[in-house]
Amino acid sequence: MWNRATIKKESRAVLRGNYWRILAVTLLLLFLTNGMRLSTHIDNAAVYFIGGRFETPTNADIVNDWYASIREAGMKGDSQILEYLGERYTPKKGVLAQFYNRMTADKSVLYGFLNALNDMMFKNHFGQGIIILLGAVLLLLFLIFIANVMQVGRCRFILEACSYRETRFERILFPWRVKRWKNVSLIMFKKSLLLMLWDLTIIGGFIKRYSYQMVPYLAAENPDINHREVFRLSMQMMKGNKFRAFLLDLSFIGWYLLNLFTLGLLRYFFIQPYMEVAYGKLYLALRADALMRDPGMAQYMIDRNLCPGTGAVKYPVESYPLYNPEVKRWIRIHYDRKYSWQSLILMFFTFSFIGWLWEVSLHLFGDGVFVNRGFFHGPWLPIYGTGGVLVLVLLKRFAKKPWLTFLLAIVVCGAVEYFVGWFLWTTQKMYWWNYSGYFLNLHGRICAEGLIVFGLGSCAFIYILAPLFDELFRRIPRRAAAVICAILLTVFAADMVYSLINPNSGAGITDYEHAEVPLKNDYRKVTML
Repeated sequence: MWNRATIKKESRAVLRGNYWRILAVTLLLLFLTNGMRLSTHIDNAAVYFIGGRFETPTNADIVNDWYASIREAGMKGDSQILEYLGERYTPKKGVLAQFYNRMTADKSVLYGFLNALNDMMFKNHFGQGIIILLGAVLLLLFLIFIANVMQVGRCRFILEACSYRETRFERILFPWRVKRWKNVSLIMFKKSLLLMLWDLTIIGGFIKRYSYQMVPYLAAENPDINHREVFRLSMQMMKGNKFRAFLLDLSFIGWYLLNLFTLGLLRYFFIQPYMEVAYGKLYLALRADALMRDPGMAQYMIDRNLCPGTGAVKYPVESYPLYNPEVKRWIRIHYDRKYSWQSLILMFFTFSFIGWLWEVSLHLFGDGVFVNRGFFHGPWLPIYGTGGVLVLVLLKRFAKKPWLTFLLAIVVCGAVEYFVGWFLWTTQKMYWWNYSGYFLNLHGRICAEGLIVFGLGSCAFIYILAPLFDELFRRIPRRAAAVICAILLTVFAADMVYSLINPNSGAGITDYEHAEVPLKNDYRKVTML
């Protein structure tokens, strides 16, 4: 029979030996599933308009206001504090702003549909409503087939990390690697749907969250499990353990109180990874009890390698019952590799396009208008591609030390963003972004929040995305790849020359204050465009 003290002691031991890997995966999944809200553009709500002019608070003013906000929002509970601060200091558009648009402000797909229908039927905004409805549909598909499946991948990573010190980041792609993502998406969608229905009752949703707590872990161990059986097994494992699991959650309250004094950072950098490992340890404990009581459970709990204390460094992938050697040959996500010049060029354009698509979608789904973001006229934002390729080339040698890679990525991305911001102002006297008024900003060109996001994104690029795309690009014949690179570089060069003469500008692109950002952060007045 498990107890809280043992679970938490073992979890801390796992964190000590595998902290940076667990932290990286936890933050990545939180960011992708909107559990973490970080943004990077100046917030209109933090600006005080006075007769067509405005004043921007200093860093010190923002810190003082944050503490006042925490005291006020603290009465609503810790989960509301970041949302409260986000409403005051984070906008709904811009570089790496909120991951979802306004229809997910309440973190509900249903809200998106209702908002779209409201615009179309009662506000006479049919075109905008169609765009928002399309965004809601795309979000729903993302949640079902990507976010929910990756939640199971995260559980798989945590379970392996509880027993093996060098669990690979690629394990979060586990459902796809064993070609069981369809069944996993069905299981997780059913879980979300059932919890939504149980939430309509007075207390059913709270209880059922504990009843279904083991569902993603069972799917992570055996993604072939029947969608009906997985819920029965979870309820069976949690029978008599729901209240004890609640007490386990409650035992973290001290850390959450301490989190109030860290502006929410402790939650992301310690509490969340700690709790993720604790849940993984809880599953392993309940799994052992279930197998001891009923040996027949072994037909569902098929992974004999999920046993703490094996002494092995890496999980023996080849011995997993659903191991698929074809998948392993088709794609190998190992970050320790050499990249060809064709691959680096293609990755530059790939991530430049992804960055452009990302920012355009924020305006499209958030405001209902298409805005061609960036200094260039083509469908690319080179700052994304440049930062990605630079961190890959410069920091790959440090990849065995994730914490150092993260810190150095912040330095590299910060230098790139600051230089580009300085160059654009010096040559064009316009801003394509401005962080004035953000905590720990430097001349309005970079800020702490944006650098944290860039650091996390760089780690995801080095450890997962770059190896993934490199495998795909290697499948292109060398001569064809060279031709594609030559065409892209030619078009890009032409766009660069034209944009230096006629830069892309206008509403949603350069409508920031038209004045040099002062070297000192103090209250100042500048003229609006």
